[in-house]
Amino acid sequence: MQDPIQSRQGFGLVVLATLGWSLSGLFVRLLPNLDGWQISCWRGFWLAITLLVYLTLRHRGGLVDAFRQVPLAAMIISAVGFAFGTTCYVASLTITNTATVSTIGATSPLITALLSYWVIGERPSALNWLAGVLAIIGVVVIVRHGYAEHNTWGIVLALGVPITFALQTLLLRLYRHFDMMTAFCIGGFLSFVVGGVASITVSKNSAFILTGHDMGLLLVMGAVQLGLPLILYGWGAKSVSAVMLAIIAMLDAVFNPFWSWAFANEMPDMNTLIGGSIILAAVVVSIATSRDSRPDTPHA
Repeated sequence: MQDPIQSRQGFGLVVLATLGWSLSGLFVRLLPNLDGWQISCWRGFWLAITLLVYLTLRHRGGLVDAFRQVPLAAMIISAVGFAFGTTCYVASLTITNTATVSTIGATSPLITALLSYWVIGERPSALNWLAGVLAIIGVVVIVRHGYAEHNTWGIVLALGVPITFALQTLLLRLYRHFDMMTAFCIGGFLSFVVGGVASITVSKNSAFILTGHDMGLLLVMGAVQLGLPLILYGWGAKSVSAVMLAIIAMLDAVFNPFWSWAFANEMPDMNTLIGGSIILAAVVVSIATSRDSRPDTPHA
């Protein structure tokens, strides 16, 4: 059985993590001179440095062992999946609006619910499924608008986000007895390499020629907007079910467009507002899952 106090603490940590992640769209809007590859490159680098500092302080002399203890398959899947997902996320933000990307990302709870029992042995409750369906409805409202505006490529990239996020969430739960921040640290360095190479070969813009202002924003983005929330999310994953983790993270679809509107004048359209309202309702429904959950023990 889950400890109710630990579950509430985990819930709070995941909410804080989501609030941090929701600043991503604003940071991208504050870097208009950079393309997605450049942003992904240095965002990944500063994330990796942040996690490396955190892991060093946490494990002290046992840092190398912390990396070695994680099963190799889990390390590879998590690192590659994380690098792929964050790259898709940033790239999609540079070519379509924040609200569309965030709302498509809100489909992750349904993907998590579909896989959670088979991967980690956690059976979603009826309210989990209801929240997932509400999320899908909200996404459909936004996606239809995006297709109407012929923003297909941005939507395709954004679809990679919920798939990889669901995978990361399931692996965090399955291997919660290991420090999976090690895998995300490697994933950050992988994003740095891939983004740096792609910025030169694909977009023809060198990721290594940036202004001090842009690099400063990227440092804050990698450390505060991504790194710290990821650590909080990892802590929360130890006491919150995979489906609940993904549902709480749907708040990104509400707060991300809000920050971009409030500080970067990116006005959400009516379809986005409607879809975001539906997703917010899904989060409210998910809160009730604490009373309607079946505490199956994950296979870990």
